[in-house]
Amino acid sequence: MQQLPPHNSNNGNALEISRNVSTRLAVAARKLRLSTSNRSAVFRAVGLRPRLADRIFTLALVVGTVTCLVIPNVVSLIYFGVWASSQYESETRFTVRSSTPALGKDQIGKVTGLPAAKIVQDTQIVADYIRSEEIIRALAKRVDLHAVYGDPSIDYWSRLLEDSPWEDILEYWQSMVSTRIDPASGIITVRLRAFKPEDAQSVLKEVVAASEAVVNDINNRIWRDVSTSAQQNLDRAAEQLKSAREALQLSRNQAGVLSVEGTTTVINKLIGDIESERLELQQQYDAKLQSVSRQAPQMLVLKRKIEAKEKQTASLREQLAGSSGNARNLADVSTEFAQKQLEQELAEQQFSASVKTFEQIQFVSRQQLLYLDAYLLPQRPDTSEYPKRVFWIVCVLIGSFAVWGVVLGCAAALRRQMS
Repeated sequence: MQQLPPHNSNNGNALEISRNVSTRLAVAARKLRLSTSNRSAVFRAVGLRPRLADRIFTLALVVGTVTCLVIPNVVSLIYFGVWASSQYESETRFTVRSSTPALGKDQIGKVTGLPAAKIVQDTQIVADYIRSEEIIRALAKRVDLHAVYGDPSIDYWSRLLEDSPWEDILEYWQSMVSTRIDPASGIITVRLRAFKPEDAQSVLKEVVAASEAVVNDINNRIWRDVSTSAQQNLDRAAEQLKSAREALQLSRNQAGVLSVEGTTTVINKLIGDIESERLELQQQYDAKLQSVSRQAPQMLVLKRKIEAKEKQTASLREQLAGSSGNARNLADVSTEFAQKQLEQELAEQQFSASVKTFEQIQFVSRQQLLYLDAYLLPQRPDTSEYPKRVFWIVCVLIGSFAVWGVVLGCAAALRRQMS
């Protein structure tokens, strides 16, 4: 019977080592299958140390999550949920009206020369005034804005800081007040926020009062300018009338004629009388000529009288009309007087129209051309509408997630680039 070879202890040890290696490889393979696709997890499963890129990505992930996701949301929850001061909003609505219906159709345009578009522009002027620096100065005389908006009980980010420059005050005011104009009706809607309900109502009332003062000032400026213009036109018309009358009077003095018509009547009467006397003398001359010689002394006297009467008649007729050298006749004087009288009549008509316009403006100016009609008075708000706590918390949450995603994407791209 063949005898078996003796058992070798070295072969047993090698077999045991192989079995241990197989067992460890099987465990490592199970860990790899159960692990995620993250390289650092794979490295930990196989007992390897992560590379530098993976360590940077892990650090960026942690820092980005804390910086972009955790801190902003925690701060927004604390600020909007606990710390932010409640703001109350009061609203008023008014319109800038004109008194055109009361004055009659197109009365304002005729009296003041203001087009309708100019009056409509005053609505925009009031809306801009409410958000301007001028209304802050006007309100500072009636309301302590620093006491309303700079109270220490208001959170730091919402209150008006002490000793703020005018630029910051204006920017803060514009953030607390809003205006909107309805293009169809011209209604101005004003909303104002404050940290107390009574402050919102009282400050908005002062805003309406200041706006009404601006409208009244516009109204006063309009009538002041119109009245000044009308007074200047009246003074100018009066001066023109005075000059026309003085020119006519000077012409009368130079011509020595008070009235062309009166002088003409007198001259015509003289001509008639002289002509009657000449005819009588002519009749006497003709009657005596039958018995007395032409050369007789009495006939010569009659002849000279008749010739004198004829010369007088001719001279008087030349004064009325005709050519007599450089001497002026009544026809020339009448033409000059007619021109001067026409200028005087035109000046009188202009003066009469200016007086009528001035009196009309004086009457109409007693009425309010523009006025502010507030049909929705400022009310005391009951609940706070600002800040929109849930809205801003959700906005911060969405924004932080978006930023966190961008940071994560950049870190992943950087890791791939380093790999």
